[in-house]
Amino acid sequence: MKFNNILGNVMLAVLLASCSSLPSTSSADQGPGLWLVPVNHTDRYASNIFVDGAWAGNVGRQGGGGGAACCIAGRADWSKPVEVKWEWGYEVDPITKKVTIPDEPHSTMVALPGVPKRLNKSIKEEWSREDYMADEAYLCVIFRSREKVELAYSYSRGGCKQK
Repeated sequence: MKFNNILGNVMLAVLLASCSSLPSTSSADQGPGLWLVPVNHTDRYASNIFVDGAWAGNVGRQGGGGGAACCIAGRADWSKPVEVKWEWGYEVDPITKKVTIPDEPHSTMVALPGVPKRLNKSIKEEWSREDYMADEAYLCVIFRSREKVELAYSYSRGGCKQK
């Protein structure tokens, strides 16, 4: 059991290290990368959400904003729209347990909300609350209705719920 805990912690550290290096501003061609946070204001489950080929996760009915998936790469031109793909999950009759509405795949082009505000500080530099709240490291993927998807930036995963 102890070996599994150690192995799990090592794998988590490797994953976080790989994601934490992506949102840096070290590459002039790419710009800052962003964590992806889905938020759903509809009554349908959204699964297999992708933004420009990067997996953003799944989100339940009237939910989201609690987790983030790593990461969408930065870009030199933030004015170009990105492709958002997802599936509206199937619906099941509660009595018969039969599928009443099948999965519905969707995709659309969505404009990015400009260039995210990112701070160019190193890990060794001291961070303040003001710095933290100014660093837009999250891209919120917001399902407003079954037909409308918006993107917004946030300084935190939970901040996406407020968008």
